[in-house]
Amino acid sequence: MEFLAAVIYRVKQFFQALGARICPGQIVIPNGYLSQEQQALFGRMSPADQLHSLKVFHTLREQGYHEADLLVAALLHDIGKAVGPLPLLHRVAIVLFRDGRWERWASPNPHSWRYPFFVYQQHAVAGARLAQAAGCSPLTVELIRGHHRPPHQCSNDLSRYYVIEEELLIALWEADEAN
Repeated sequence: MEFLAAVIYRVKQFFQALGARICPGQIVIPNGYLSQEQQALFGRMSPADQLHSLKVFHTLREQGYHEADLLVAALLHDIGKAVGPLPLLHRVAIVLFRDGRWERWASPNPHSWRYPFFVYQQHAVAGARLAQAAGCSPLTVELIRGHHRPPHQCSNDLSRYYVIEEELLIALWEADEAN
């Protein structure tokens, strides 16, 4: 039953991404969260990624999170996907092969059909670099860097922060997975 629910969710997600169109005024970044430079980063994301990031942001707010570092990370966590092409068919393959098989197809050669897999594989690290260059706080940068791995795999990366930051990473990861 859980498998069927996951398949239905992914099919729905596919059609939402396929039809993602942004109407003027639809993407409203909540006031006071992003600087102008960070808003420009947000604008580089695909319409589907922008809508996804806003969903993650609003999910966290609805769960009672108000930490600025976490909410900025929610808005910018997928900015690394904008560094190269990441066509819908590649995204579908990544979802279909969630077991990681797609990772062996990744190639750093930007002229290869395999390059989008590399972009996806590296998007958290690339996003962290972009966020840092845009003036995000060190915690926001680390949340973006760690957002794509299950929290138990990257809790050591956050060891220089307090336990609350690990809780923020878990919250971001869960909201990202849910949206």
